[in-house]
Amino acid sequence: MKKWLRNFIVIAFISAILQYAWEYWQCGIFYTMNTKAPHSPLMWSATFGDVNMTVILYFLLSFINKDLNWIVKKWESKEYVIMSLYALFLSFYFEVHALHTDRWGYSDAMPMFLNTNIGLIPVIQLLILFPVTFLMSKMILKKFKNADI
Repeated sequence: MKKWLRNFIVIAFISAILQYAWEYWQCGIFYTMNTKAPHSPLMWSATFGDVNMTVILYFLLSFINKDLNWIVKKWESKEYVIMSLYALFLSFYFEVHALHTDRWGYSDAMPMFLNTNIGLIPVIQLLILFPVTFLMSKMILKKFKNADI
């Protein structure tokens, strides 16, 4: 199997599990939804979007590193800086857009990002889950490498 395809599959799978677990955990506590729409389709939609963002970040870092297999190598500070900036930009963008279009709202339990109307939990979600997804994927991919799969 091609390395980039193997990497893509592992990253997408790990991301889907982690992002869905986070969405499931936070949805009922921190968000209010339109009562006409059930939470589940929105959670699946958010999870799908989060997985896409993760995969795009992987390919962005592959382009920057000029190596599709960068994930299994020693990371430099630029990987963490890019992950953090990407997470901040996307989390703010999607939260502002969703709030503006009334896709969802926040419950009183949602802590807010300083001096904004943006919830802190979705920002933390991407800041944590992008690197955790890549670190878990790195561990799994190294096992594949050692097994010559």
